[in-house]
Amino acid sequence: MTKIMIVDDDPMISDIYQKKFSDQGFDVLVATSGEQALEMAKKEKIDLVLLDLLIPRLDGFEVIRQLRSGNYAKDIKIIVSSNLSEKLNRDRAFELGANDFIIKAQFTPSQLVEKIKKIIS
Repeated sequence: MTKIMIVDDDPMISDIYQKKFSDQGFDVLVATSGEQALEMAKKEKIDLVLLDLLIPRLDGFEVIRQLRSGNYAKDIKIIVSSNLSEKLNRDRAFELGANDFIIKAQFTPSQLVEKIKKIIS
């Protein structure tokens, strides 16, 4: 079973995404801070991280940097899901090692699940 970690400090968004992905057969973990996400990534075999950029204690950029530092599984896919859609933010996320960048406002939760399924397959 594919394990996804949703990293978002908005409980409403996390709950909706968790339900949508769980309903589609994914094993879902939720982290509400960058620090918590990194702790979970050390303990769990995670296939994909769906990562907001504006999260407490370590922002999404720092989470990407640390996940790509060599201290975590190299095959974790990192998908940024944020409304910080400026080119500068997208470019920085990709430079740090993100696999994709999704603008939250442009995807319904169901569309997001379908996009993630394509990325994983």
